[in-house]
Amino acid sequence: MRFLPVFMDVASGPVALVGSSEHAINKLRLLLAARATVRWYPGHTDVADEIVQAAASPGRLEVDVHDPLSANLTGSMAVVSATGDARDEKISARARAAGIPVNVVDRADLSTFVFPAIVDRGDVVVAIGTSGLAPVLARRLRERIEAVVPARIGDLAALMGRYRRRVAEAKLTLSPRAFWQKVVDGPIGAAVLAGRYARAEAELVRSIDAGGGRDSGNNVGTVFLVGAGPGDPDLLTLRALQVLQDADIVFHDELVTEAVLDRVRRDAKRVFVGKRRGEPGIGQDEINRRLVDAARAGRKVVRLKGGDAFVFGRGGEEMERLREQNIPIVIVPGITAALGCAAEVELPLTFRNEATRLSFVTAHRADEAAGVDWTGLSDKQTTVVVYMGLASAAAVRDGLVKAGRDPATPAAVLARGTRPDSRAVVGRLDDLPKLAAAAGEGPALLVVGDVVAHSAPWRETLEFLNAQVAA
Repeated sequence: MRFLPVFMDVASGPVALVGSSEHAINKLRLLLAARATVRWYPGHTDVADEIVQAAASPGRLEVDVHDPLSANLTGSMAVVSATGDARDEKISARARAAGIPVNVVDRADLSTFVFPAIVDRGDVVVAIGTSGLAPVLARRLRERIEAVVPARIGDLAALMGRYRRRVAEAKLTLSPRAFWQKVVDGPIGAAVLAGRYARAEAELVRSIDAGGGRDSGNNVGTVFLVGAGPGDPDLLTLRALQVLQDADIVFHDELVTEAVLDRVRRDAKRVFVGKRRGEPGIGQDEINRRLVDAARAGRKVVRLKGGDAFVFGRGGEEMERLREQNIPIVIVPGITAALGCAAEVELPLTFRNEATRLSFVTAHRADEAAGVDWTGLSDKQTTVVVYMGLASAAAVRDGLVKAGRDPATPAAVLARGTRPDSRAVVGRLDDLPKLAAAAGEGPALLVVGDVVAHSAPWRETLEFLNAQVAA
């Protein structure tokens, strides 16, 4: 390890910045964002834009347009040089002679400190360094870490900081360290990361006043209702990925793909609670009971559902049951199937002056489709998306046509959307059962509306037919 990682309070003294290159401007923004007082020696006077932008930053900017080599470095807590020419070496020599830490951008040999790649979460900062040898690699590592560090982790650190002395002075039934571990890992921490600051702070205060036991609720865990998206693991939200990496037990249904389950923490327990076609499934009451039991055992519980838990996923029912049992809940929305599958085939579900309304309908069986009031969906400007409609395609067609929808309306069947074996079949509403049969088995959506004509499969079909006609 050549460079020791150190966090420097740049707000406690001036930092001298030399140069006006792109690298220098980047360092100027970084230092000002860290509330530094920057004495900037750009070497010319054309810095009006940077001065205007600096006015909105939390730091302070002082500009000296004289020759940077004559800059007075006395009193500087650090020097940063980014001229990109021979002046960098001279500035470095002057700073070293004065005993001032110096960084020459992209010149580790001239530097006594280097800038790491930074993941900034307020009071939580992660720094990644490669001794100045491979900054591109450091940035790539930062991108990976960005994906797993919660956006609100700094807010949790700030909350803990505000109550640190109060906890130290309180008469707790456990050590302060154990108390804070329960805060971080329990419902209070989960509430902060979900953006529920007032609830988290109120619960923290009650827990301190109760001697440390309140935060755990007798070791009750939290249940996360997580939307897994339509199937492609890259469509998981960052919040969902963070929750999956921290889970103790994951209850998942049939629509959650193996690729998504591969993102779950390796030693977490996985429990299938879905229903496979032709096989008896687990009833909703039993699923609710298992969620409650797992939470009461103090586990971090994830209920993982395909798409979004609140769109035909019974997430609302599970939420109500958990509330009744006083189980802490966090909702993590997912990309619902209609949005993800439509985006994959470039199908806009709404379109200005053409499709101004969007309706989601579920029709798993023909009798369910027959029970839908299709009259409200007959308007040409309404795009209709039918979930679980593969087996009821004929009933969907009959209902819409009977309600007045034009049989020639463009229609699509999006089967196994965003998965490696996805398939989209397009045609007319009156051919919807044939389209469904051609799409094959698996989860599928039916989309009816003029917007289908804007999709990639529709264009490709037209191009194919035109080529046949030309031949």
